[in-house]
Amino acid sequence: MKNIVKAKAGANGSREKLLVSAGQLFAERGFAGVSVRDIANAAGVNSALVGYYFGGKQGLLSEVYTRHCTPLIQERARLLEECSKGKKGPALEQILEAYIRPSLAVTIDGHGRSIFTRLRTILSGENSSLLEQLIATNFDQSILAFVDALCKCLPHLSREDVLWRFHFLVSAIYYTGAGPHRIFELSHGACDPSDALASTEEMIPFLAAGFRAPRAARSIQPAPGGPKPKRASKGK
Repeated sequence: MKNIVKAKAGANGSREKLLVSAGQLFAERGFAGVSVRDIANAAGVNSALVGYYFGGKQGLLSEVYTRHCTPLIQERARLLEECSKGKKGPALEQILEAYIRPSLAVTIDGHGRSIFTRLRTILSGENSSLLEQLIATNFDQSILAFVDALCKCLPHLSREDVLWRFHFLVSAIYYTGAGPHRIFELSHGACDPSDALASTEEMIPFLAAGFRAPRAARSIQPAPGGPKPKRASKGK
């Protein structure tokens, strides 16, 4: 019996070592720049265990990505549920905070970035189709819950309008996490994205104003020979 318990503990340890070493290496070198042997050597285990536990390198990446996503998604859902308990429903700023605050919290390390942020950044430049698959699998359901909440809060906008503005929201969060050094340098340290609370407090009123803005007229003229942009209808 003791031998069985010891074997299980060893197996769990090997799996965990692979996840930790893979997360670090993928964030540093990308998916293509890391071999199964590299990951196994860094973990100090047999390379065959990558296939045994994860079905291969892509399965290992998927597990690493999901491990980072799960607590983020759970915290967003908790905050959204918490601010939705009142009879009037959540205010726009509360919905935005529920989405933004956990997002920025996971970007922080000693340099204003996390392994997860570096991982997403390097994957986006290396293999967009793989990243899109991981994002869709892990985030689509959670994102749609926030889009639904925003639509209820912003009756003057169509769902298409909300999706456009949500896209810009995600872009703002992503760049704040991926490129914190730029604003830090430009402001000579006065603006520090490694302070997640300060970043959240600055971002919420900015994005709330964008969400509350009137619908876009979409009157920009197309390039010669290009498709004509559709004008927004006056209805919802």
